[in-house]
Amino acid sequence: MTVLAPADAADAADAGGDGSVVVVTGSRVSGRTVENSASPVDLLTQEDLSNTGSDNLLGALVALVPSFNLPGQSPQPDLGSIVLGVQQRNLSPAYTLVLINGKRRNTTAIVSENGFSGSAAVDLGLIPTSAVDHVEVLRDGASALYGSSAIAGTVNVILKRGAQGGSLSVKGGSTFKGGGENASIAVDQGVALGERGFVSLFAQLNRQQPAVRSSPLNRGYLLYPAIRADGTLSTTLGANNALPAGATPHPREATRDNAPWKNSGQKLDVRTGSAGFNGEYELGNELTVYSFGTYADRRAYSAQNFRSPFSIYSNALARNNGWYGFYPDGYTPQESTKDRQLQLVAGLRGVAGGWNWDLSTNYGKDKVDVYTVDSVNYALPASAGQTDFYIGQNAYSLWSTTVDLTRSVQTGWTAKPLNLSAGLEYSREQNALKPGEPNAYLGVIPGDGGGGSGGAQSLPGYLPRDAADTSRHSYSAYAGAGANITEAWFLDGGIRGERYSDFGSSGLIGKLSTRYDFSPAFALRGTVSNGFHAPSLQTVSYSNTSGRPNGLISSLVRPDSAAGLALGAVPLAPEKAKGYTLGITGAISSQINYAVDFYQTEVEHTLGTSANVGLDRTNADGLFRDATGAVLTPAQLAILQGYFTAAGLAIPQQGNGLTAHYFTDVGDVRSRGLDLTIDGKHRLGAGTLKWNLAANLNTSAFTRISGVPARLQGLPNISTLSQTAQQNTLYLAPRDKQILDLTYKSGGFSANLRETRIGKVRRFWTNADNAALGLPTTGEWNAGKLWTTDLTLGWNLGHGFEAKLAAFNLFNERARRVPQISRTNASKAQYQYAFDTSGPLGADLGTLYAATLNYKF
Repeated sequence: MTVLAPADAADAADAGGDGSVVVVTGSRVSGRTVENSASPVDLLTQEDLSNTGSDNLLGALVALVPSFNLPGQSPQPDLGSIVLGVQQRNLSPAYTLVLINGKRRNTTAIVSENGFSGSAAVDLGLIPTSAVDHVEVLRDGASALYGSSAIAGTVNVILKRGAQGGSLSVKGGSTFKGGGENASIAVDQGVALGERGFVSLFAQLNRQQPAVRSSPLNRGYLLYPAIRADGTLSTTLGANNALPAGATPHPREATRDNAPWKNSGQKLDVRTGSAGFNGEYELGNELTVYSFGTYADRRAYSAQNFRSPFSIYSNALARNNGWYGFYPDGYTPQESTKDRQLQLVAGLRGVAGGWNWDLSTNYGKDKVDVYTVDSVNYALPASAGQTDFYIGQNAYSLWSTTVDLTRSVQTGWTAKPLNLSAGLEYSREQNALKPGEPNAYLGVIPGDGGGGSGGAQSLPGYLPRDAADTSRHSYSAYAGAGANITEAWFLDGGIRGERYSDFGSSGLIGKLSTRYDFSPAFALRGTVSNGFHAPSLQTVSYSNTSGRPNGLISSLVRPDSAAGLALGAVPLAPEKAKGYTLGITGAISSQINYAVDFYQTEVEHTLGTSANVGLDRTNADGLFRDATGAVLTPAQLAILQGYFTAAGLAIPQQGNGLTAHYFTDVGDVRSRGLDLTIDGKHRLGAGTLKWNLAANLNTSAFTRISGVPARLQGLPNISTLSQTAQQNTLYLAPRDKQILDLTYKSGGFSANLRETRIGKVRRFWTNADNAALGLPTTGEWNAGKLWTTDLTLGWNLGHGFEAKLAAFNLFNERARRVPQISRTNASKAQYQYAFDTSGPLGADLGTLYAATLNYKF
């Protein structure tokens, strides 16, 4: 929301001379505001964040900024459903830089193996909204200013600051249909450090429980082993779990849970605690020491696919391990994480020789312990009773030291002083992946004594061979200059260079922004820039091995490993970008502002995963197949056996298989679109009405798809990007999104109404079962065109108390159901219906109600 007056921000001292709030993101030139910025910047106040109902910055940004999109659970499975990545302008989450008080925030330790393959983004879900004074969102490339990752935009989180006052907030709510209970308590307090400084302290506790919205099963879909005529349990079921000939349903079918899948809807059970501080102290004239830090501890549980009693019986029968008796009604394994995120910054700033200098050191670390609970490893006997497994640990840290210099210089050729800036930065990164307990990966590798069980169900343990302990360092330097050449013409530019110890130089990165004010009602602005994204240390260090009960092994190998090189991989290189924006902005009146910005971002060498290359001999016929199930010719089999042997990977024996893939350059992506914002503030009756209309329209395309490596040509079904992978890259975000936000205040009463329209959401399907019916086997449908309404009412109760009642998705808008024509016979036999769970609305959660009590002291 664009801020129009200093009263809307926490600190009126940050206001410009014309009453507009000064922003510090997008330019190192001082005194720029939202209204006179040469780049599109949104400023979101604490009140804006609070009205979204979200307890963390992730949910708040998605609710307030149309160019932000949070895909549903389908494209982000496994740990990706816990550590969520948000898209800006329909680009990878790794392309959005996050700053805290202008200092880089470290990314998560978790690498996305699916969804946004190879990305490691900042976990915005670990930043509590109660700690935030305001947020500045730059919707423009800024690699020349801030370095790697600032391709799609930058989010700068400004923490609360001040020596006096504090607040306490308690909130609780749930969905109207049941489930989804959530509660939070947040407190902050400003403390004076004599007359020269302050420290602001804040802490928050959150709890979010699941709201299951899974489809009921069809009654003909059996969960239990059928009963033969002789009273014994049948070892088979009919097609799509139908009743086999000559058998009767198990008596437990009559009293079964008819919606046993618990992973559709709000499937996470999350508990988060966070705390932090933000302080400054004046040591003397023009010398200030400052420090801030945040810590978050999150324990999350994510329900996975239900394991039916029949599937347990089949596995138990083969191994005689007793698990069918242990879980007679099936079980739902859960993937769980214990995530601890720390950031600590300390610095000095002052003035010397006419230069404003800022020297700081910034340490951030994310450590994630991973577990599988309520699960089983079929390699172990039920008598052992182990249902919880330690999968391993991911850890990543970033330690950077920077010096920034700025000064204003009077010149004879600029209408206003020339602002100069320069800086140096040194960073060191460390990454570690530690293996899990042996019982968690027992059975992943055939011959390890686990009988090819696949390890812990839903997520097996990290193997010792995949462990990693890596580090790298980098250097960077930048310089910039900006000024009003005339009273109406502003020009701002900068250059940057970085060098990494592992993949070398970024090349010269630059940005040039300009703005010309023809009148208060009309200004033209634009930016041209190039940028880069260094593949994360987590990505270049990552490998993972998983297995299935049928003995099939799947490996993601490092591109620079013997296995990766044998399969045609090349070392990863930086993703390069070019960005352009052109916009108009101005004031229709003293009360209404507008901005329209066209943009285009081109990303070269986009990171993804290679095709799966495989030797699969798990079928009963004993024939070798590739990763897609196609039978290999003797010549193709010989080629693959040679590759796997050269890579040091075991050749699959009878009943086993091996597939492998790796992170790689999959092509070039172009994102184009338009951002629109119009906002106003008016007297209405005895109160004040503020309104904001924001919209985003976008389209994306592959301008190049990488070729198949020479070593893989001639093999069947090998392509760089499957149709599904292309669609997930281009069409996860809605084609357009609009948000209308109205806030009315009168006396002690306030009301906030937010209307969100989600436009076209393209979804594609393939259904080979339709061929027998003479129906289309491929198609497209629109999962979007959805409207949601959020309403928050507030009352000032006096004596520092304020109460709020809110309803989110007030009219119970639902995600679209998947068209019947797109559903396979297996899906239609199992479920009564299915939701599209990949879209921004998710499954049918229903209306969420919440009540909040705030106390200011």
